[in-house]
Amino acid sequence: MDKITEIRRLWRERFNDSRNWMTNVFPRIYRDEEAIVLPADGGNSLASMMLLRRYTMRYRGTDIPVGYIYGAATSRELQGKGYMSRLMPMALREAYTRGDLAVALQPARRRLYGFYEQFGFSTTFYIREQRYTAKHRFAHNESRYITEYSGHDAAELTAAFSRLTAGRESTILHSEEDFKTIMIDCELDEGCIVTVRSVDRGDIVGLAYGVASADSIAVREIAALDEDAEAALLDALSARYPGRMTVVEAYPGETNAIKIFSRGMARIVNVKAFLELLAALSPNLRQRIRVSDPLIVENNAIFAVRDGKVTATPYSREERVDLEVTIPTLTSILFSASNVGEIFSLPTARPFMSMMLS
Repeated sequence: MDKITEIRRLWRERFNDSRNWMTNVFPRIYRDEEAIVLPADGGNSLASMMLLRRYTMRYRGTDIPVGYIYGAATSRELQGKGYMSRLMPMALREAYTRGDLAVALQPARRRLYGFYEQFGFSTTFYIREQRYTAKHRFAHNESRYITEYSGHDAAELTAAFSRLTAGRESTILHSEEDFKTIMIDCELDEGCIVTVRSVDRGDIVGLAYGVASADSIAVREIAALDEDAEAALLDALSARYPGRMTVVEAYPGETNAIKIFSRGMARIVNVKAFLELLAALSPNLRQRIRVSDPLIVENNAIFAVRDGKVTATPYSREERVDLEVTIPTLTSILFSASNVGEIFSLPTARPFMSMMLS
């Protein structure tokens, strides 16, 4: 079986990507070592596939490696035969082996949240939705900014995005190569990356990613130095796509859970490494945590956090612990807002992701 040929065939079968997208974007995102595949039983064709892409997540000021599942699909004629259920544990094992601390994904449909929960995923990524009518005016000090809709430099966007999102508890970052791909994908999707630059200093003080439909502008990322710069970005998008309502998918921050909407899921794949991160963030942390994980045997253990270090001992029901959790529950706790983590005496952080191919 020719792996890349079969992946392209299945991709064309299952996804509605244009020829331009397959020519200009797919080669940029495909890495043979990141393609997890499962051949059909007794044949040379591909039954199921996914890309386990590598990203960096900033978690309370520390950058950690995470995986992102993209392009998960099963051949139509083989759906319902358990191929994806066999492929998913393979992907989680690969993520653990290559050193990822967690894996994230965005379910394509609402019903798939239940499917991924079977493999230990929890809903952890949220957005705070803001809606504005087509007549809304985003008041700001126009003399402060230079607005740019095109001609962006990927390296400058990368640096600006990292700087403007530094205040978030946790967020998935984008590399310079990611931004090059995002710009191409955005153009093919008839979207727009808009920036506002400070007249005084010359640096980017706001960045937004918007995609327009017939009646609305979906703002899928907005990061700005302050509220005035944010208003300048929204005004720029409104001017670019007049007569449409604006729907902002904003970073939720500490917002009450009632006001936020699910965006994606995550699963911790290396408990010891993640707890070592927490131990480094909080050297005085002392916890004994019993974790059950039916898919990654190394996580099925008792973890003692003490004096900035973590030790793991075999799973035992007899030993006394401070916290007993399943892997999805542990994921939900560690990817909760910091005020939730205080309940468990853990330095937690609610994550955010944007501008991901989905």
